[in-house]
Amino acid sequence: METLYFDTLQFVYHLALAVLVGGAVVLGLAAAPAIFAAVSSRGEAGTIFSAVLGRYDGLAILSVILIVVTSILKATAFEVTGAPETRLIIRWLALLVLSGATLYSSAWASPVARTIRAQTPGWDDLRDDAPMKREFQSLHRASRSAMTVAILAGIVAMFLS
Repeated sequence: METLYFDTLQFVYHLALAVLVGGAVVLGLAAAPAIFAAVSSRGEAGTIFSAVLGRYDGLAILSVILIVVTSILKATAFEVTGAPETRLIIRWLALLVLSGATLYSSAWASPVARTIRAQTPGWDDLRDDAPMKREFQSLHRASRSAMTVAILAGIVAMFLS
């Protein structure tokens, strides 16, 4: 029974990591470029990708919760029997960075940016220096940077798992 419990924790942990890292890579390197290249209007492409990103954000937040819960359960039941190994501490730090960056991007920056875009009339006709567009672009850049940090931290966590 102990092996099934550990195997289940490991499976959920790795699945959540795969969703976060793989999902972010696919969104950034495949989905976004393909959507913006295939759709003739940049505004329409933004609307489509925004809907995709909105769905991913929910999965990302759920994945962070699963990683935190499984990491705590694994640590208390299997991993820590004395002083934690350096590898384990580095993995926990990577998971902390991954979680923070994901929550920043998926629970705050991206939803706020999507709300600004959705609630601004005539979005596509706004000049690039319009205050709402500047705020959106700032949040978009910050969210994209946070996703990059999350991917890198997730790769470190995967390697050390």
